[in-house]
Amino acid sequence: MELHKEQGNLIIFMMYLAAHFHSAQTLEPNFDVPIVNVTAIAGKTAILPCSVQALGGHKVAWLDPREKILTLEERRVISDDRISLERPYTNDWNLFIRDVKPSDSGKYMCQINTHPVKIKNIVLYVHEAASIIDELSSFDTTAREGDTVQLICNATGIPPPTVTWYRRPSSTKEAKEVVGLNGEVLVIYNISRYCDDIYECVAFNDISPAASREIRVVVEFAPEIFLPTKRMGQYQGKETILECRVTANPQVYSTWKRNGVEITNNYKYRVEVYEEDKNTITISLRIRQIDKDDYGPYTCKASNSLGTDMEEMLLYEYLPPKTDPATTTTDRTFEQQQPRQNQQNNGGVDSISIHRIDTQPDYHNQGLYPSQQGNGGHTFYASGLVILLALLSIVFDTCR
Repeated sequence: MELHKEQGNLIIFMMYLAAHFHSAQTLEPNFDVPIVNVTAIAGKTAILPCSVQALGGHKVAWLDPREKILTLEERRVISDDRISLERPYTNDWNLFIRDVKPSDSGKYMCQINTHPVKIKNIVLYVHEAASIIDELSSFDTTAREGDTVQLICNATGIPPPTVTWYRRPSSTKEAKEVVGLNGEVLVIYNISRYCDDIYECVAFNDISPAASREIRVVVEFAPEIFLPTKRMGQYQGKETILECRVTANPQVYSTWKRNGVEITNNYKYRVEVYEEDKNTITISLRIRQIDKDDYGPYTCKASNSLGTDMEEMLLYEYLPPKTDPATTTTDRTFEQQQPRQNQQNNGGVDSISIHRIDTQPDYHNQGLYPSQQGNGGHTFYASGLVILLALLSIVFDTCR
């Protein structure tokens, strides 16, 4: 009986092994990695994962978004050498796409030739850094003051980039100034000379590097003349310089004229031009050894294709100040003190007579200032404490 029992147990064990072996042989392959979508940067390598368990005698193939077979088992079927199958581990059947392009985007399929076919879909997104299309963007622009100007920066990228406009500072130490609104077009209404500058558009979609483009905007306007003074006085025989500041763009023609005739450099005159900034110049006229014929009006004239401007400056004779021969010539008002004898005080001094003599010259006949003649001969009398105050007034008056 024991022998029959042992034989029965052996048969049961053999049947268990057979059943287990049969189930192992009939186990279906399956994907052991969850479905994921892949994002890659253009120019880099995209890796599409596919891992299979219990493949057995089945085969794995990769198809592109157009359902064209790329690989079968470990072989590349197409001629595109950017594509390869990589198996870092036994279960891995990963698809590598080198130097990936935006056109590679789409849904790829990792397939197992079971019945029915098992498919794992992986969507590839290819992002591309921003770039600016030169032929569809603005170049350096010239406009007239008062015009409306449009600057265009046509940018592309995946995802679409944001375009920001900047006005470049004149100093490298300053930060760029953001102008306008984000977008591919910057509109400048009623443009003025103060808008003449370099503008920069920067396109960025979170993928480095950003793309940028510089556009120079030149604003043209008619000349404007500024004279620091419209009257200049000088003695005969001396030298003087007349100055005229011209703001214009473009700077085409600027000169000094006398009696309608353009002044050129000679022994008497010398014309020099100094650049103040990108739109402003100063024209100086040096006149040597002035004589009577040199006095009179001089005209500064400037013109370009947009207009003309002119201003007149008067050079007049500066006469020396007149002096009173009865007094000592001096540059300042002084006070003369004259004691007066008091017969009732036995020759003692009881008062001080203060005479103010105004020696300021009379410019009335020179065309400079209104006549400023002093009242002259002002006399003050004081005694006692008033004498001290009078003396103090003398000191303060002569220190002014």
